[in-house]
Amino acid sequence: MKFFPAGAFGGVATLEAFSAPYRHTGVKFMPTGGVGTANLEAYLKLDTVAAVGGTWIAKKDDLAAGKWDNIRNACKAALEIVARARGPR
Repeated sequence: MKFFPAGAFGGVATLEAFSAPYRHTGVKFMPTGGVGTANLEAYLKLDTVAAVGGTWIAKKDDLAAGKWDNIRNACKAALEIVARARGPR
């Protein structure tokens, strides 16, 4: 299930609380809105989070200006955080 806007609704703590009564069903969440490098790892450490979404990886201004290096660097940073949180894939 999409959890949006994650940040405005209380972030990781709220998602943990929402997850508790449904954990036995296998439901997974995808938080978006307010997710970024500062809290990505905390979200990914929740066993009920299947994926996250965020515009910090490919910002509109970077896309419009063709700043592909910025986007590539943001992707690399996100992958490093994923590896820390969940191990290499």
